[in-house]
Amino acid sequence: MLPYAKRLNIDYVWVHGAATVLEATFAHSLNMIGTSVLVVEMGVGMRMTKEYCKQLVDGIFVEMKDLGMWQGEVITPKDPLIFTDGEVHYLNAGYAGIFLPTVEHWTNVKKGDKIGEILDPLESVVKEELYSECDGILFTLREYPVVSEGSLIGRILERQA
Repeated sequence: MLPYAKRLNIDYVWVHGAATVLEATFAHSLNMIGTSVLVVEMGVGMRMTKEYCKQLVDGIFVEMKDLGMWQGEVITPKDPLIFTDGEVHYLNAGYAGIFLPTVEHWTNVKKGDKIGEILDPLESVVKEELYSECDGILFTLREYPVVSEGSLIGRILERQA
């Protein structure tokens, strides 16, 4: 799938071993009939932007031209970052509450930078402050504010010194 991913005009490719592909997903159904699948995420859960959709459509036309399905002009796709599981750090909630980020998605962070806070809405207190464990790029950031203990808050691609 990596050659396809490189032509699709995406920002990054995270090659990782998923334990399972959920049965209720379109990706699972395609895998079951022998069709290779590339899942595209936009880095912030459940958020789609017009800009990123246009970026992907431009990449789809590149792929269609390579397959002989499109004769029109196409862009030169971006050269995506490519990384693997060992380079990714997960930020998880230690408490239930309301997550308020203090940084933006797709931000360079340094070890010790504050990523956000989890607030207890009933007591009006900060239950937890979340900090980066490494230098890198915050490539996933939670959009929904309500979190449970253990909820994924973000992922950081570690940059080696």
